[in-house]
This record gives sequence, structure tokens and C-alpha cells, in this order.
Amino acid sequence: MKQTTYAVDNSALLYLALMRKRHTNIYRFTVTMDEEVDPDILQQAMERVYRRFPTIIAGFRREFFRFRVVPVSSAPLVLPDPGVLIPMTREEIGTCAYRIFYRGYDISYEGFHAAADGFGAVASFTTLLAEYLRLKNGLEIPVCNTLRDLEDDPLDHELEDSYLVHQEGEPMHLPSRYSYQLPGVYNEPRVYPCSRIYHTDQVLSASRRLGVSMTSMLSGIMAAAIMDIQTRHTAALKPVRIMVPVDLRRIFGSRTLRNFILYTLPTMEPGDEKLPIRDLLHRFQSQIKDQLDPKRLASIMAYNVRTQAHVLFRHIPMGIKCAVMRLAYRFFGESNSSITLTNIGNVQLPAEMAPHVKTIQCILTPRAGSPYNCSVIAMNGRLTITFSRFCRQPELESVFFAKLDEVLKTV
Repeated sequence: MKQTTYAVDNSALLYLALMRKRHTNIYRFTVTMDEEVDPDILQQAMERVYRRFPTIIAGFRREFFRFRVVPVSSAPLVLPDPGVLIPMTREEIGTCAYRIFYRGYDISYEGFHAAADGFGAVASFTTLLAEYLRLKNGLEIPVCNTLRDLEDDPLDHELEDSYLVHQEGEPMHLPSRYSYQLPGVYNEPRVYPCSRIYHTDQVLSASRRLGVSMTSMLSGIMAAAIMDIQTRHTAALKPVRIMVPVDLRRIFGSRTLRNFILYTLPTMEPGDEKLPIRDLLHRFQSQIKDQLDPKRLASIMAYNVRTQAHVLFRHIPMGIKCAVMRLAYRFFGESNSSITLTNIGNVQLPAEMAPHVKTIQCILTPRAGSPYNCSVIAMNGRLTITFSRFCRQPELESVFFAKLDEVLKTV
């Protein structure tokens, strides 16, 4: 019987085009369990789960004019953890761009961003954890929140390319604008992570007292930290733009497990460093709100989708497409922002699972042309902020955490 494959979504094509031998855009979610991990039971759980996520636990086949998503034919093996965010090879991405590792009390999932964004990643990972706990501890865990029912076949809405469904209106192309790029020696391929855990309520309460969202508060503080670093290195200041991914599901009502994100780019201009921090954060809140207008987002999707659907683009060989996209991204992509700050949000586990999963962390691969990335994720009342960097010497995280601590103390 012919194997079912799927067209790649609009975001996936860019991630595939940007693959390099020693750099792939992957993320890692790590949970710490209450007991040492049993790899045999974890493998049994994977045997039960992998068929439920055919577009996530999958590889990517390169054809002459396109890529296709190819579900795996057997469960991937769970492996001892070799280290943090080792780049995926082209062979891995072609066969199975989904890794599960174990070490002591930790279970880690590494995935290639072409397969899923944070929502799909969390859904597949928490479903695997739930099945592991069912098999290991005999727990009865209800299907709720991000968990998926293993008795169901993959659902049509989970496999949907929501970019195609929700793009409409006059296509809008966003102009590029050069942003300050953080200094740091690229020490590929090793990733140096640095995390700090806060009480979620403490950070939420501070943002509410300031009258802004948590994401606006954290991205504004990030911009202020980067501007401080810039002033130490140069007198000719450039804008600091924070790339903030936005989950489009809550805006457009999608339930897909595939990529469905766009970005806002709140900006701190030279001179804004003189603003009181409260005013800066309100400015970021206003910019993010304006950029989340549904009609605007649908128009951006229309530009992206229709560009890839154009007859000329479709009939260019894949190798040439990838080379053009890499060149464009080099000059107009990463230089358009200073850093990415991804807020995954609060991972809600069923009450039956929560006592067995102590902490969660998300680590992003630093961007190819920039030494840093940052992620935020919450679970069980703990908010974990993680910086990942290629450069050996920490600088940004020290300045950021000092500024965040000051805000938490004074508001």
C-alpha cells in the first residue's frame, strides 16, 4: 500500500531551506520526573504514541520541486542523552526528525521546527509522558488540555495546513529593517544554556501591576538589556527589535498540530533608553497589540502562501529555491531582529500527572547568524526562562535577569 505523505506547510519550507551541516533549527523540551526514568517503559510508550502524530514524528523527503512530510513506519528508539541540541544530520531529518532521550530523572524531546511549532511539540511530548506514566505507574489519566487520545486516528483538523485556510485579503509584505546584532564569537556547534526559575504568579502579578501582558513585559525588558549592551560597544545606536512568535490558533480558531505561527517585532528605538521602564513596556504592549490585528496577519499569510504557490516558484528546482531563500534570509531575515523571545505559555497537565512531572524547560537553537535565543515556559507554578547561546561568555542573560529582578522588586 502506498505510504501517505503530506505537503510541507508555509513555515516548514523556510526551516528546510535554512538547514546547514552544523546548524538546524531544533528545540529541546526537558522534563524532570519524580523517579528515575525507565527506558524500556519509555520505549513501550513510544511504540503506542508514534502513529498518533504522523506529521510530527516524521521525516522530510526532498523531491525535485518540493519537500514532503513522511510519517515514520516504526517507532523511533529512545536513547541515552548525548548532550544538548546536537545538530540533526540531513539523514536524520530525512528519516525521523524527532528524538527522545533519557538521563537519570530527565526525559528530553528534540524536534525539528519544520515539523511543528511549540503547540504541536507540547501536544506530542505531553501525550508521550502521559502514556509513560500510565504504563509505569498504572495511572488513569484523562484526555484533556494538550493530551491526545491514542484510540483516535489522527484528526483532519490536526493535520490541516492552517496557513492555507486562513490567508486572505490583499497580500502584505513586511519591509525589512536592520536591527542591532549582539556581539559574540560563534562557537558552533555547542550550545550553552542558562536557565532561571521564577514563581509564575510573581511574574504575572508584576506584569498586571504594570498594566501589560507578561510577554510585553519580558520582551520590553529584553530590549532594554540589549540596548544597554549596545551602548557599551558602540556610540552609533541602532534599533533593537525583539522577534516574538505568536500562536495564531487563538486568533483564528485553528486546532492544527502543524506550524501556525507568525511574529511580532516590537522595537526599541535609539533614544528610548531614556524612557522610564514602565513607559517602554507600555510602548511594547501597544506595538504588539497593533501587530496582532487579524486582518493584518491574514494579509501577511496571504503574501507568504501566494509567493510559494506562484507558478514560477513551484517550478524552480528545490536546490535553487533553497539557495535563494538562504540568501534572502541572510540579508533580510535574522538581521531584521536582535533576538527571538518565545513564550510557550503555561503547560497544564492533568491532576493525575502533575505530581510526577517536577519541572519543564525549553531550549532553542541559537540562530545561525546570532549568538543567542531565549524561551519562556511555565508549569506547576514555575516559570522557566532559558537563554541558549553559541558564544562561551555570558553577557545578555546577566543583564536581562538583573533588570527583571529589579522590576519584580519595585512594581
